[in-house]
Amino acid sequence: MNILSISDAAVALKDGFLFENLDLGIESGERLGLVGKNGTGKTTLLRLIAGDLPADRGEMARRRGLAVSILEQMPAFGADTTIAEFLYGGRAPEIKLNDRARRASGTQLAHIEKELDAYGPVPLENRYAALCAELGLEDMNRLMSTMSGGEVKKAALARTLSPKADLVLLDEPTNHLDLDTIEWLESRLLGAKFAFILVTHDRWFLDSVADSILEIDKRRVYRHPGNYSAYLERKAERWAAAEAAENRRLANLKVELAWLMRGARARATKSERRKDEIRAKQAASLERPPSNFVFSSAESRLGKKAVLLKKASVRYGERTILDQVEYVVAPGARLGIVGPNGSGKTSLLKLITGEIAPSAGSIDRGDTVRISCFEQTADDADPSVSVIDYIRNHAERVRMSDGAAQDAVLLLERFGFNRDFQAMPIGRLSGGERRRLQLVRVLAEAPNVLLLDEPTNDLDIDTIEALEDFLEGFQGCIVAVSHDRAFLDRIASFLLVLDGSGKVRPFNGSYLEWKASLDAAPAAESEGKAGQDTRKKTQAKDKPSSAAGTATQKKKLSYAERREFDALLPEIDALESEKAALESLFSKQGASPLEIRKAHERYGEVVPLIDARTLRWEELAQREADS
Repeated sequence: MNILSISDAAVALKDGFLFENLDLGIESGERLGLVGKNGTGKTTLLRLIAGDLPADRGEMARRRGLAVSILEQMPAFGADTTIAEFLYGGRAPEIKLNDRARRASGTQLAHIEKELDAYGPVPLENRYAALCAELGLEDMNRLMSTMSGGEVKKAALARTLSPKADLVLLDEPTNHLDLDTIEWLESRLLGAKFAFILVTHDRWFLDSVADSILEIDKRRVYRHPGNYSAYLERKAERWAAAEAAENRRLANLKVELAWLMRGARARATKSERRKDEIRAKQAASLERPPSNFVFSSAESRLGKKAVLLKKASVRYGERTILDQVEYVVAPGARLGIVGPNGSGKTSLLKLITGEIAPSAGSIDRGDTVRISCFEQTADDADPSVSVIDYIRNHAERVRMSDGAAQDAVLLLERFGFNRDFQAMPIGRLSGGERRRLQLVRVLAEAPNVLLLDEPTNDLDIDTIEALEDFLEGFQGCIVAVSHDRAFLDRIASFLLVLDGSGKVRPFNGSYLEWKASLDAAPAAESEGKAGQDTRKKTQAKDKPSSAAGTATQKKKLSYAERREFDALLPEIDALESEKAALESLFSKQGASPLEIRKAHERYGEVVPLIDARTLRWEELAQREADS
């Protein structure tokens, strides 16, 4: 059932249309992902659908009584706003109706309560309480201004998802969330009955929850059936077909030009129509999508020592955030930091930079260390300053990693800001463009230790992939805090896992390997327990009458166990080979998202199998040795 349709709509800016000729229909229960480069109008399209922004042209039809709930990218609240006040300050129809009920009395209240009955037997207040409890927000009187970015986002999700709605609009829902909460949200959306449109840079999340992709490109909105992996495959096929057509056009044009250039006499006899056809072919060049700008920056030489944390602790009042952290950030390290919101991830970065001093212990930095930090939020740049002047204030000329010296103009072009953008005041840039500009500034500082605090927030997918390409060639240290699973798995080869109690546990491996180890632990424990229970039952059933018989029964392998024992090592070797092949695929250039996704799924099966089979082999080998 169609719940909303837009016909021939357009939204104009001062210097032209943001998008035009928009035709879009949304069906009940649809799951739509919205993608496009920063500045193409993704948030504007959500505002248009929500009714917050009128179209400059076109028509919109909504199903009668359509309830829309929206998660804004940056929810607003006052300094004295409590969680409860924030929740009831939302714009969903059920929230507004509840607000009216709290201020009404008598006949008016009875009428409103009758309207509220249509939203089901569970009051909104109870749904708020249940969802906030799931998200760890139990104190409804807590001030929003005292909460972390992740906690604010959780409150905003509770305000968006608790009211009954037919259509939910989600603008960057994963920003600032920890990995556990992202997986919780993923599960909730997969089980949702309402339709939703989400804007997100999180490719893993997008691929999991969306069954159709809306793409904004060159002021048009296109619909692609299937998830994000299917969208990428179709896009690649479309460009392959376009390239083939372009090659045919060029071959034909070459023949035509050779014929036209035979001589003045031949040209004089040509019909004007033929000449016009040739000119048309020359003008019909395939408009290729701009290739991802290539990140590259200078790097200062880094000595043998980078950063050493010696029993470093951070305490705020009575609360211990980090407790006696011992770790060496070695030259060339690729380090990811994971943990729940509030566990101290950003505090650990601030320890490394020296922004905060340890409450106990010490930090030792190498003499040649040059640290730059890409912080979680955009800096407070003067909105009236132009893009070019902003970079000139930090780096007039920069020597790049390829040896080329570039001034600020060329540097910005290298990072995807053309000269029209460079004269623009920062205040006119989108949030994603400002983040990209901030990233250029950080890289232009020629760091050899690069700290990244939620670097993918507000960046579009093309920019994230370009950043990943840059980081693969970066010779210095990388320390990254990120909730973006695809990003983290690609750039980090070692993890520091924060548990929220102040403890930091190192893990030698990628994010995917860490998740597989977590999944394997309960499986191995369950399999081990099941094996013990089976052995106990067998021993009780076949209990021998003498001590000698007992010893024989415990030591000897049965015929079936002997065959199992002989087969285990070849099976483990085969699984290890498959694991190595999957790991190679993860770093393979050109692997499709679908290949990577399937490989991730299989990897999550293989690692627990290796652990379980190895435990079983060790058990049987011990009995074999004792017999």
